[in-house]
Amino acid sequence: MSVTIAAGGPAATADEKLMSLLRNELLAAREMAKSLSSLLTSGVGAEPPAASVEISEQKKQAERVQQEFLSYFSRIAPSLYTREEWLGIFSKIGGIVDKLGGLAHRIEFLLTKPWESPLPLRDLLAKMTTLLLSIMDSYLAMMNSALTNRDRALEARGKISSSEKEMDTLYREAIFSTLESKLAAPIMFLLLNIAEMIEDTADLLNSAADDLYLITIYSTSA
Repeated sequence: MSVTIAAGGPAATADEKLMSLLRNELLAAREMAKSLSSLLTSGVGAEPPAASVEISEQKKQAERVQQEFLSYFSRIAPSLYTREEWLGIFSKIGGIVDKLGGLAHRIEFLLTKPWESPLPLRDLLAKMTTLLLSIMDSYLAMMNSALTNRDRALEARGKISSSEKEMDTLYREAIFSTLESKLAAPIMFLLLNIAEMIEDTADLLNSAADDLYLITIYSTSA
């Protein structure tokens, strides 16, 4: 059972505190994904857009939340029945932040080279990024209900699963379109890698949704 804490205001459970920290980290990751979308629509050979600077700052914000989470978790972990699930979510959101940071470097590198990728391919990657933002929104909705409303959490979990399947379809389309494009090997490899990392990020969210639903089951079983 979670302990109750007081933090300069009304009492809150340890689960609520952990959820708040992870939500803040995911919100920072979502801002990173929005900035990635801006990068994808930048022109090849253009000056590095402000989005790349924003992503760096957003990643630092996420890392600050990670440290706060670990500091708090280390103090209250013995009181938690679902500590493995909380750690699972923490690890996967951390992985998402790392993936998005890696994507930013790859996309920015792509934009600094005189390689013009076909517009349909760039549109596909932009569509994948938009879908990733939608999955993040569904996960945030699941977070908002996970400790109090099992039905709403399950509904959000279903949306995540459905969107992840849609991401798989877009990923396959991006692979085949890239391989059929007859691009130079370096840009083809980079585009495939970008598409794979976006899809991997969606997979991490889908897996983290399993951990969160287990917490929901425990928290709403009373």
